[in-house]
Amino acid sequence: MLTPRFHCPHAVPGLAPGHRLELPATAAHHALRVLRLVDGDPIAVFSGLGGEYAAVLEATRGKAAHARVADFHAEDRAPRIDVHIQQSVVSNDKMDWMIEKAVELGARSVTPVLVERSVVRLNGERAERRVAHWQALAIAASEQCGLNRVLDVSPVQSVDEACSALPALNTLRCMLDPRGERSLTDCISEVWPSIVPDGVPGMPTAALVLLVGPEGGFSARETAHARGAGYLTLSLGPRVLRTETAALAALAAIRALVDDFRPLAAGCHTRASASMNAAVAPT
Repeated sequence: MLTPRFHCPHAVPGLAPGHRLELPATAAHHALRVLRLVDGDPIAVFSGLGGEYAAVLEATRGKAAHARVADFHAEDRAPRIDVHIQQSVVSNDKMDWMIEKAVELGARSVTPVLVERSVVRLNGERAERRVAHWQALAIAASEQCGLNRVLDVSPVQSVDEACSALPALNTLRCMLDPRGERSLTDCISEVWPSIVPDGVPGMPTAALVLLVGPEGGFSARETAHARGAGYLTLSLGPRVLRTETAALAALAAIRALVDDFRPLAAGCHTRASASMNAAVAPT
């Protein structure tokens, strides 16, 4: 049985071997009521900033659960490329599923995007509640899948806002389009190294951005705006994928192209160089 893992963001300042911390209410409920853990059971806790601590449950009383922190393990299970998804908002169950699976496949962030042809409309307090819900889902998925960093769910944005929010350097921007001009293999093997040069001091972290449209596709105006912001149109093949499937298919393909599906026995990798050492040959 895998060791249960719990996210403890509030514990960062004092999180160290020998420290005693109280699990957040949601984590305590899951540990005591769902997993039925008891005093003395081993767990792992992580802050979301990288690495994790071994710990042991103790002093579980009522709804509260405390843990005694032991050794720190600087394991980095993060993928080799930071992938940020700008996902057109879909129905609640589809969006929930997409975010959960995006965490499992190692996405760095998800930005919910409202587009002209979106069926779902979010604004004000309703949008804030949905973002908080999605962030909680991301935390739970990180606990389950072993990531020590938590996917960030950004506030709901328009296409124009999402396209303008990206850093100017070290970012490959791709808009998924069935009629796209490039394949994913082309982007990783040819375009990525030219946008993200190796060994440049002070350069921001390299990132790949995937902009995903709604069921009816982007409008002509939105497509033109994204192209003007530097987005390449990217095809995922001859079949049309559902909007909640498209980003996940691209994520899985990226992981395969950069050899991120290696056995655990090979050990945790370190973040690879920005160019992925000429990651793959074009096919």
